[in-house]
Parts: sequence; C-alpha cells; structure tokens
Amino acid sequence: MDSVTQAALGAAVGYACWSKPLGRWALPVGLALGTLPDLDIVVYPLLDEVQQLYWHRGESHSVWFLIFGSLITAGLLRRLPVTRELSGRQAWWGVFGIYLTHGLIDVFTVYGTQLLAPFSRHGFGTNNLFIIDPLFTVPLLLGSLGAVLLRWERHRVRANAMGLALATAYVGWSFFAQATADRAFVRGLQDQGIAVERGLTSAGAFNTLLWRHVAEAEDGFWIGYWSWFDAADTPIAFSFVPRRASAVEAVAGARTFAVVDWFSQGWWAVVKTAPGKATVADLRFGDIPTALYQLPQDRAWPFAWEFDLTAGDDTPLVQTAPQLDGFGPTLGLLWQRIRGIHTGW
Repeated sequence: MDSVTQAALGAAVGYACWSKPLGRWALPVGLALGTLPDLDIVVYPLLDEVQQLYWHRGESHSVWFLIFGSLITAGLLRRLPVTRELSGRQAWWGVFGIYLTHGLIDVFTVYGTQLLAPFSRHGFGTNNLFIIDPLFTVPLLLGSLGAVLLRWERHRVRANAMGLALATAYVGWSFFAQATADRAFVRGLQDQGIAVERGLTSAGAFNTLLWRHVAEAEDGFWIGYWSWFDAADTPIAFSFVPRRASAVEAVAGARTFAVVDWFSQGWWAVVKTAPGKATVADLRFGDIPTALYQLPQDRAWPFAWEFDLTAGDDTPLVQTAPQLDGFGPTLGLLWQRIRGIHTGW
C-alpha cells in the first residue's frame, strides 16, 4: 500500500510490541521499520526499467526477508542506544510483526507481492483493498496520535490497540464485501450469457463499497462495476475491451514486453494505437473515467506502457501517465457511482 499507510502500520505495531520497554520511542522506531521494505527503490538508479519492475516488492517483501531480515534487524536494534533495552525475544518478535504486517497489506492489493523471490517471481495478491484506502489508514493514524498525546500509558496503549483493531476489522469487512461482489459479478455474467475463462474482483479506488470485475474471454476482457448501493433489479453493465494482441506482434518477443506480460499476469490489452506505436494497459489497476459514458478504451489507465513498434525486440519500456484535467470531475464520477448512480461505468 502507500507509504503513509505502511509507516502508520509500522508505528502502531511497534508501539503494541514495545510500549513497555521503549515507551513513545516505539512509535518512530516502528515507523522507520514499517517503511524499510519499500526502500528497495533506492537501488533503482542501478537498474534499468525492466529490472525495476521485477525488483519492486520482490526480495525485500519475500518470506526469506521476513525471517532472516527480522533476525538481522533485531540484532542491530539491540546495539542502538534507543533500543538496547529490548531483549532478544522482544526485538525479534517486534520486527517480525512489523515486517509481517507490511507484507500482508501489500498482498491485499492488486499490485502483487513476490513472496517467494528470488526463487519465484509470481506476484501474490488478494485484491481486497485499494492501494490507498483512508478507512484503513485513518484508524492507525488516530491510534498512534493517541499514543503520542495521551498522558497515561494505559490510555496510550488502549488508543493504539483500538486503532489496530478498527483497521483489522476493516480488512475483515473488505474480504466479506469482496466475496459478495464476486458472487454478484458471476451471476451477472451468467445471466447475460457471457462465457469467460477467469475473473478478478478488486476494490474500487479509495473504498470497499464499489467493486470492479475483470473477466477474460476468448479475445478480450469484460469489465463491470458493482456497488453496495446499486438497486437489486439493476443488471451489471459489462463493457468489452478487446485484447488486440495482433497490434503488438512486432514487439511480442521483446524483453520489455515480456516483463509487462509477467507483471500484469496476462491481464493486458492494447488500449491505444498510433502510427508505429501501441499502448498496452494492465487492466487490473482500474480505468479512470474522465467524462460520462466513456468506453473503457477511452479512459485513463493508471498502469500503461507505450511500445515503439518500429524498434522490434529493442523497443524500450516507457510507462505513460494517465492524462487527467484534474481529479475533481473524476472523484465526482466515482462518488456518484459508489452511491449507485450509473454514469457510464
């Protein structure tokens, strides 16, 4: 998830584990350790674009880092002036808890986490949370704030524990909401006679009330949205996005295209073409509507790459940013759709 959430979670878990031996110092120590696995990006200047895509959420998020990284970090903590009061057991369990929860909430997103790197590059993801979700992050921040401001230790511990409990309960709700949405999507596809090979249900942007489904068919993908506030008798509107694999045949053997195919786990489609160029989008990350009743191909795509078809196997990996005039109109459309008002989604 986003860096603010990871820092807030690290601080909360650190205080829950170390409030007695470290007091309030447990918060900044936990915050730093909660951010540490994401600092894998510091080696980006040494890597090309393909290597960066393989590297992020790789080794520093694997189960091997969880085990051995916890041992190394715990040993280092016991040598620092601020944390030397920790016993070996306290240091290891605290670090282990921080690294474990960091990896878990990354697994909850659609990005995918390489839990077995470097022995396997498969990205594990359950898709039940968006990468930024205020309803998960705010309880953690409020709990940590209480641990900073409240006078009595028992009140500080209670406030922090309450923040963790609310965030955990929200994760539980997200799994329930996802399962409910998934059943609605499966019924909707069956009712409309749409045959698919596989499907993926993920949380909508910034919330767990609106859900998105991508279903792979023989020559493309069906995309639909479902909200908890949709009327029971309203059928889900599925839009078709053709894969258009023939449009990128010229670069199909390129190393840069292979990493996109790997990263997207095959959930890609060509959403835009121009003379000598093709834009490939990872459909898992959502499509951003910028106007009413847009076709999915015309929306902005958060994760997309433009390939130079004239370069063949030497085509570079160029990520494109979504073109938005501002977030105001898009957030307005999102809010309407959450409320069950269909605006072309």
